[in-house]
Parts: sequence; structure tokens; C-alpha cells
Amino acid sequence: ECCSGDLADLKVKSCDVEAWSPRQKKYFEVGSCSNLGDAQARRLGIRIRNKEKGNYLAHTLNNTVVAPPRMLIAFLENNLNADGTVSIPEPLRMYMGGKDKLVPKK
Repeated sequence: ECCSGDLADLKVKSCDVEAWSPRQKKYFEVGSCSNLGDAQARRLGIRIRNKEKGNYLAHTLNNTVVAPPRMLIAFLENNLNADGTVSIPEPLRMYMGGKDKLVPKK
């Protein structure tokens, strides 16, 4: 979860998804999810009609899920072997036709 000092203007709450980078020796952001409260809906005029509660502003979310290039960097860095091959973690092998490593073309 991000501290309030790191939040952009409209964000009420935000959580970053991070991955470890052995090359940089630190975690880096690969995705995020933010609650914008009713700020974005107020700007866009997005309202909800409710017979019991009357009309009110919607609350909106913003989610990047995972940025593919960043996730690929993290995957390659964390699974790269000294010989240039890339190990495929066990849970992903069924999506890779049973392969346990990627071998560079020569």
C-alpha cells in the first residue's frame, strides 16, 4: 500500500504490485490499483440513481493490473541462468508445452 505522500491528486488509496530486480538489487513497480473515491466521477459527472438513497456520485477504480514489459523483465532477471538459458518455474510449464527452460538460438 502506498503512503499518502506518494498518491497522485485524485487517489484516495493505492496499492503497487512490485517485483524483485536482481540487476538493480531492489523492488520495482510492475502494476498498481487505485481507489479514486468520487473525484473522477465528480469531474466526469458520473452519478448513480437509487430510489432509496437518491442520486449520488459513483466511486471509481484505476488498475494497470500488470505492465507486460516490466513483468517480462522481472521474469527474465529472476530466472536467467549463467549459460544464457532461462528456467521456467514449475507452475508455468504447462503453458509452455512442458518445457523447463528457454534456450537461446545460436
